Amino acid sequence: MKNVLLALVLGTSLWAYGEGVLYWAPHGCDTGKAAAAAHGGHGKGESAMFAAMNLEGNATARLVLPDLSLRPLRFDRNTVMLPPPKMGGYYALVAESESPGNVRSAVRYLSLFGRPADVSPTRLTALPKTALEIIPDPLHREHDRYTGSKTYRFVAMFKGKPLTNVPLVLETRRSGAQTFTSGPDGAAEVTLPDDFANVTPGRGNKPSEFLLTLRHEEGGIRYVTTFSMPYSPNPNNHWQSQEWGAAAAALGFLGGLFLYRRSRKGGQNG
Repeated sequence: MKNVLLALVLGTSLWAYGEGVLYWAPHGCDTGKAAAAAHGGHGKGESAMFAAMNLEGNATARLVLPDLSLRPLRFDRNTVMLPPPKMGGYYALVAESESPGNVRSAVRYLSLFGRPADVSPTRLTALPKTALEIIPDPLHREHDRYTGSKTYRFVAMFKGKPLTNVPLVLETRRSGAQTFTSGPDGAAEVTLPDDFANVTPGRGNKPSEFLLTLRHEEGGIRYVTTFSMPYSPNPNNHWQSQEWGAAAAALGFLGGLFLYRRSRKGGQNG
């Protein structure tokens, strides 16, 4: 229990963003990692324990399974422990809290291993999970991941309808807040920063977290929702060079051409 509380305090101090909004963050305590290892079905190296940051009020949590069924989760302080996954695919982790005049929510998607559910992830993202919601369009596929310097599309939705001309605020631990505005279809193109330090060549770099926040007020009620996910360094910016790759391809082509002509010349002489 001491380790859990220590990790909770440290984790809270590390996430110096998302002030005042409810959002999900992986809880890297030994208990969460041990549970994930025991389950044998949590992908992307994430813990089986997640913390709902800035949790307050009358809050609930639930897991939306790949087959779109629901499983309630119980808060222990501000954390939830995921159950062993019974099927593989994408899950949605949802938290909601209400207080007079305020509705706050958070959604995070998880890719878990197991027997694949024969349901497209687009049905999971399209399923209304909270009144105000940020929908990834599309949700990145398994074995893919959000990457710095790349642009992704997110749709702002309120009660099933797109919200036009509303700001989506992007935050990371190392970059200042950036604002992206939704278009006529409610979609905003969001470019993630490649703001990693001490990157080493290869895929062994620990991912960081990004947070998108959307606010909307209607009928005297203030709605705030968040979308949080891990993202990774862009190899092209750190240890891979597109220019050097093109040069290597050109050298390979010229080398192949040389060998081809040499073999033809040898055949004619023979």
